[in-house]
Amino acid sequence: MNTLLIQNPDNLSIPDVTLDVKSGKCVISGNSYMEDACDFYQKILDWFTTFAQQYRRKMQWDFHLGYYNSSSKKGLTNIIKELSDYRCSGGQIIVNWYYFKDDLDMLEDVEDLMVYYQFKINVIAYAATYQETWLAKHKKTRTIV
Repeated sequence: MNTLLIQNPDNLSIPDVTLDVKSGKCVISGNSYMEDACDFYQKILDWFTTFAQQYRRKMQWDFHLGYYNSSSKKGLTNIIKELSDYRCSGGQIIVNWYYFKDDLDMLEDVEDLMVYYQFKINVIAYAATYQETWLAKHKKTRTIV
């Protein structure tokens, strides 16, 4: 089994994914609004299923998502369900979900997942808002003539 690494810097609709087989550390970061979200998240679920069967090690999942569409939300929900099942079957797992402090919709989504699956997720607010982060990342110098 190998580490799963998905990086596509030219396509901002696809999140970066690092699922490290050696350390058990898994990170999904960026935005997620691609057209084929089911296929995309199925690759992650397949990797996790194999990991859970072969290794049964402690894992840490970190979600750093700015925006996701409804089909991505379904894929993310399926991941949380599988992580919850892993914990219920004796697997050790820590889940951290980072969100922008002004994104109350995402906060509500994560809280709903915790209630529905009775699964602890550490919900951590970034100090900045999404807009502040975006502006800092895309800042351009302008010269006024």
